[in-house]
Amino acid sequence: MDGNAFATTVFVAFNVLSITGAVVCARRSYTRHRRPARALMAGIGGLFIVPLVLVVCVALARPQGASRGF
Repeated sequence: MDGNAFATTVFVAFNVLSITGAVVCARRSYTRHRRPARALMAGIGGLFIVPLVLVVCVALARPQGASRGF
């Protein structure tokens, strides 16, 4: 697998996980509260779950010298 195929695969997987998070959050909110506006906001919030997890994982995996510019 070359670099472009890997980047495309990661991009597609990231988007699928984000959309799945949004759907799950919106469905649970609508099932629990029966308010479409609240479910929409929960779905928008669900889109940010996967990017937040990715940022935390990248921050934890960063080499220690990178923060000092080495």
